[in-house]
Amino acid sequence: MYRFLLRPRWILLHLLAGIMVVLLVNLGFWQLHRLDQRQTFNSLVRSNSSASVTPLESILTAKTTPEAVEWRPVTVTGSYLVDDAFTVVNKSQNGAAGVNSVVPLRTTTGLTVLINRGFIPLAQSVPPPPGSIVSVTGFLRRSQTRSFGGAIDASIGVVLEWQRIDIPRIDAQFDGDLAPMYIQRLDSNPREGEWPARVINPTLDNGTHLSYAVQWFFFSACIVGGWAFVVHRRIKSDKSPK
Repeated sequence: MYRFLLRPRWILLHLLAGIMVVLLVNLGFWQLHRLDQRQTFNSLVRSNSSASVTPLESILTAKTTPEAVEWRPVTVTGSYLVDDAFTVVNKSQNGAAGVNSVVPLRTTTGLTVLINRGFIPLAQSVPPPPGSIVSVTGFLRRSQTRSFGGAIDASIGVVLEWQRIDIPRIDAQFDGDLAPMYIQRLDSNPREGEWPARVINPTLDNGTHLSYAVQWFFFSACIVGGWAFVVHRRIKSDKSPK
């Protein structure tokens, strides 16, 4: 009665159904893994960003683990190295395309740290940073890395327009050493004008990962159900009187 299941076309059907189920189930678990990563990220941002503002040198030490202190609010005082300013391109904020203005700041203790001053629309020119001593308060952020399929920065030479704040690569075109993390500006004294605007903080929600996971599991169940229906229909047909 069940010998038909071993015929070539039925074996092909079993294989296709099995491959699709395995693929869809793994996509579902991948989305659950992404959900777990996002929840961990949200928890870190909420916890660290609510801490009290601390001097940069008190947090960023030789023993600091960047992953543990990211999003901590810090303050630093020094002078912008205006001649070494650059932009990070292909940014968008509130529906507008633009760039981020980044300038190294030499602190009063001799440390050089990159400051992401904020977002500037393409229609606006990049305003120069304050030329006097400035105190900056902002979130401590990790060096950025290229995501899969992301644009590539030049590996050699002096670059003035970057795709991301890749500190080790940027450090190669500066005299001295840059701090291993940068600061995303929240405020400064003296204050900046309307531009650059503060970079918008990430949205701390679970996104669509759970709904996508449910969809992938549902589709895999549909395939199993469809396979069972086709097999049952054939068996029922074989049992029917000729």
